[in-house]
Amino acid sequence: MSTPTPVIPAPRGYRRYLWSAFHRRLAHTVLRSLTLGVNNVVWIGSQKKYFWSWFPIGPAFLKALVFSFSSLSIFCLQVGTLDIGLRTSSPPLATLSRNLLSLVALKTFFWYSISAFWFSEAYIWSSPDLSWVTKGSHTTSDRLNERPIFFRAYALMLAQAAAITHLYYGYSSLRIPISKVPSASAPTDVASQNTHPLESRWSQVRQAFGPAILRSARDAAIWIGLGPFLYTLLFRKILWGCHLAFAKLWFKISRADAYPSGYPPLGIPYLTQSYLAGVFLLFTWAISKSLFLIYFTQEPTKMGLPLSASSKDPNGTLLLGLKAKSIVKTFAFWELTIIAQKHKDRRQTIFEDIERPTGPMWPQMLQSGLKVLQDIELRINGPPPKPAVAGQQQHIKTMPRIVPQLPDQSVTPPKPKPTIRQLLVEETIGQVVSDKNPWRPPVDQTTKAVESVFLDYFSPPFKRFITQTLGSLPSSVTSLFITSNSAKINATVLGSPTGNEALIVDVIESITKMLLASLSEDTYGKATPTVSETVRTFTKTLTSIESFVEANKAGTKGCIEEVEIIVERLRAGLRELLAAFQIYLLDVGLGIADLNQAKKAVAGPQTTDIIGQPHQGKTSPDNGDQRDAFSGRQGSQRTAEYIRDQPRQQTNNVRKRPPGSINGRLFPRREMEEVR
Repeated sequence: MSTPTPVIPAPRGYRRYLWSAFHRRLAHTVLRSLTLGVNNVVWIGSQKKYFWSWFPIGPAFLKALVFSFSSLSIFCLQVGTLDIGLRTSSPPLATLSRNLLSLVALKTFFWYSISAFWFSEAYIWSSPDLSWVTKGSHTTSDRLNERPIFFRAYALMLAQAAAITHLYYGYSSLRIPISKVPSASAPTDVASQNTHPLESRWSQVRQAFGPAILRSARDAAIWIGLGPFLYTLLFRKILWGCHLAFAKLWFKISRADAYPSGYPPLGIPYLTQSYLAGVFLLFTWAISKSLFLIYFTQEPTKMGLPLSASSKDPNGTLLLGLKAKSIVKTFAFWELTIIAQKHKDRRQTIFEDIERPTGPMWPQMLQSGLKVLQDIELRINGPPPKPAVAGQQQHIKTMPRIVPQLPDQSVTPPKPKPTIRQLLVEETIGQVVSDKNPWRPPVDQTTKAVESVFLDYFSPPFKRFITQTLGSLPSSVTSLFITSNSAKINATVLGSPTGNEALIVDVIESITKMLLASLSEDTYGKATPTVSETVRTFTKTLTSIESFVEANKAGTKGCIEEVEIIVERLRAGLRELLAAFQIYLLDVGLGIADLNQAKKAVAGPQTTDIIGQPHQGKTSPDNGDQRDAFSGRQGSQRTAEYIRDQPRQQTNNVRKRPPGSINGRLFPRREMEEVR
């Protein structure tokens, strides 16, 4: 009786390990945000009881907890709308208008409103002069206090403005920084080789403090100036009615207070107090967003080891992450880059994992990475045309004929031949019409003259005015309405609507380092046959990006830094592969034409001088002879000298390459020598 084949369990998804790491980071972020709540309690709380405004055991702790709910609301928003990469869709105003009608916008406005509600309630609770009603005397009834109504409206205005800013700048999108290719003089330690230069978390938070305070003070000042007018004209009656209906449940309010009367009791001291509270609210939002982004953009490691190391099948889990989408794929390739740079044992297990039902492990990982680079080429050049099937003809089935086919002869009588008079008239009219200066009536000539003078007088000033007006606008203003070349390049190369430059850099770095390590660590030699496909993909992607940037480079200086880093990474990786696998390239299936094209891509685009010829600079004598061989009389003279000296060379049993020869049959190995 045959034993059943054991079923290999499927590896756990990489997403589970990544989200577990995200949960830990979110917990740390929430704990750090409690310090913001304590800060708000100390600075905004009642100054009459200074000790109880900061003492942790008592009302201060409860107020800090309520203040922290405003930060927690922002965290919920960022988790629910989490994305990764640089926003590349343009123009920005069109993108903003499109986002305002999406579900993400609805979530953004909702959570910012909830956050403003918790902050305003905690602030009103901390201020004794912001009670719901103003207590009356024995002869007067209680009156609705309008100051907390205004502050709630003011906090709601700040929330809507902050929500629009959040959508415009994409504060829910993780931006992982990328580094340039290290120079030859740079130190060779592991830190200098990192593709993502990350500072310490506390250093990043400290750097975010200054800009956050300045932006908060500026925005709060704008809205404290607009707030009283917007509140009085738009929101006063509505909010008064809502507060009155709720206050009647606990307080005795006269019917005379059914509608607000007079101007709102907003003096300079109260507006100053509200302004400071608005600054703290905006500062809380800014630091909360920064904390979230800082903690969530840390490298995918746990206690110094990759996240997939906790799995029973680390390679299978990592492969599932490489085949995933968006965020999971980005962190999976980041982990593969870390493995390629630091963890030799994991590299060896990847190369030795060759007995899977789906094939060896490394070729599958490589295909996932090359697919990212091939997508760049596809976005630039478009899909390839479908090949036409030769000899295939479409046979159209028609209905059977009932009557015989009609003859194709014309049924109209032939035209009579023109007479001599008709020929003379047609010839005269044709000459008049085809004349370069046909006859025109005097009125027409006068009209044309007046029109030309009018245009000559008024056209230049108008054109000058339009040119000066458009030229005086700063690029930051015009970029809001038009799609610039830099935006076009970023959207095409990095992807749209968000460009993930970190993923592309990690793909290039991980593939390059893994293939270089395979020279000494690949026991079974499964990685070397994949070098040829990698070189072709790197070459095609590099040449496509450079050609596209060259065609759209006008006005892109300093605006396509991410694309330039990707080009540098591709060129450096291709150079390292060609240098390391130089003696194996022809044996693994890389043709001579592909190799020459790869070397040209590594050399970079040639610069052209004024007359349009490629600038060569200083050349060796051999290169000069090669150019002279194709230049008229000098080439023929050198060929004749070679034929005359041929017997002497044969007697010496030395076969030399002539300075210049056009006959390819004399040198059947010319291309191979150029490659070497």
